[in-house]
Amino acid sequence: MSLEECIRRESGGRDPQDVERLCLDQAKCTDGLALLAPFKSLVSLSVQDANLSALDTLPPLGSLNTLKLSDNKIKGGLEKLENFPELQKLYLAANQISNLDELAPLAGLGKLEWLDLEGNPVTKVEGYRKAVFDLVPSLVVLDSRNSEGDELDDRDDDDEEEEDDEEGDDDEGDEEEDEEEEGEEAVG
Repeated sequence: MSLEECIRRESGGRDPQDVERLCLDQAKCTDGLALLAPFKSLVSLSVQDANLSALDTLPPLGSLNTLKLSDNKIKGGLEKLENFPELQKLYLAANQISNLDELAPLAGLGKLEWLDLEGNPVTKVEGYRKAVFDLVPSLVVLDSRNSEGDELDDRDDDDEEEEDDEEGDDDEGDEEEDEEEEGEEAVG
């Protein structure tokens, strides 16, 4: 499916200014990402497995805090990410980033806390983890591990929201359960 068709399907005909999340995974991005320019309110964008090799057409999206670009062919050109001052989570796993110098633009992302570069050749460079944590002082998680190497849950906000939606907001049931438990404790 073309990027234009995918955008139309995912935005559901809403005004681009009202769209906060777009999942354009597997869209054919042969002409780049310039079509995203009207989507100024995006907070989450996923363009995974879309055959992207460069970010040169990625428009500035000042509200974006989560960007998923995994499973593409990106080698560098991360300077474009400097246009995303609110970016907190960046997924670049399984691309073709091969050296630490290509990651230098990430130093300007003062809110970046989560970075996924697994599957890129750069992860095999000696001292990679320490160098990336030094480069991005705000970073908390690199490749699903904190600076001490402890593995962390890689669920993102989108996953949590979907789970919350599935569970629903049944506060009354919770209160009744709490009262029942208190009653059982008093009896026992």
